[in-house]
Amino acid sequence: MVVSEIRQKDIFLESEADAWFERNREACASQDFANDPVSKAVLEVIRNRTLTTRRPRILEIGCGEGRRLAWLATHFAVDVFGIEPSAKAVAEASKRGLRVLQGTADVLPYDDENFDIVIFGFCLYLCDIGDLFRIAQEADRILKSDAWVVIQDFFSATPLRRNYHHKPGLYSHKMDFRKLFDWHPAYSCYSHRVVHHVDGEYCDDPQEWVATSTLRKRSSTND
Repeated sequence: MVVSEIRQKDIFLESEADAWFERNREACASQDFANDPVSKAVLEVIRNRTLTTRRPRILEIGCGEGRRLAWLATHFAVDVFGIEPSAKAVAEASKRGLRVLQGTADVLPYDDENFDIVIFGFCLYLCDIGDLFRIAQEADRILKSDAWVVIQDFFSATPLRRNYHHKPGLYSHKMDFRKLFDWHPAYSCYSHRVVHHVDGEYCDDPQEWVATSTLRKRSSTND
């Protein structure tokens, strides 16, 4: 008899993503996106002369109720889309008129070469570690030949696994998430900033590190 494996993504899709959303609803509502490291990284890309698209298409994976996407769409000439495991968050995003679908990073329901920028918004640390190859493959598939990836997540130079204290049997992971992409010659890291996860300042305690990274995808077929 084969016992089917219970995957972390299934638990999040079923209930835990909604629980996360409810726990963090107030904190998310108070975010200052004008000074948000991810928004700043995206704006640097938008203003960069390497983007050939007049109206860039942005996908945020783990977008919550879409507040960052709404801010970007309000202030800049961009088209925004989101993927989020929480059904409650997706419902809130839909009320704002945002194109957000319920799902996870390992299965992205979009055509090939569809986006100029993909954002991983503090979600990779909760993904099944066995899905990381698939997640990178899916992101690469939907990115255009000349495109960008922005990642914000917990950072550790050495991969670490910890118990997820909100629900027994789940785990969170810390690592250098750039390694999902920059091992490949098509990807280069243009920016990598490591700071304290609360105050955004430099710190020497690796237990407190969060990184915001910007990587460029440039197809080897280009000159």
